[in-house]
Amino acid sequence: MKIIRKLVLALSLFSGSVSAQVDPAFEPVMALFSAMSEIDHSGMRAAVTDKFKLLENGEVWGIDELVAVVAPSEYKRENFFSLISSDVREDIALINYWNKAVFSSKKSTQNVAWLESVVVVKDNGSWRLQQMHSTHVNEEKIPDSVAFTEMR
Repeated sequence: MKIIRKLVLALSLFSGSVSAQVDPAFEPVMALFSAMSEIDHSGMRAAVTDKFKLLENGEVWGIDELVAVVAPSEYKRENFFSLISSDVREDIALINYWNKAVFSSKKSTQNVAWLESVVVVKDNGSWRLQQMHSTHVNEEKIPDSVAFTEMR
């Protein structure tokens, strides 16, 4: 029994350190969604370049349009991601991932999912979002193999 406890403890410590390691190029994605959860418009703007474009279900938005739809509500938003692929070069990164938000209030909980890709560039030495393509996906269509991890 002691061996099993030690093994479980060792595995949990190892898995915790692995999940905590995120490629720096993905950090502005997490920062944008974290700022959205906190209704932090300046944090949202800080995660993107001046040329940021969001392709959102057939519409083209800039950061102003995205900020305009992020408003206080009774819902709390938690963000979950599952990385599909990434190609990080010196000053540019192309990243594909699944995104899920859990919106919860005292009355209800709702899951909303997207399939997304981003172009992230180094801007004055920091990674920032230049472009995001986002497509809403019904949860039933997400492959069973996708494992979401909460990230802030």
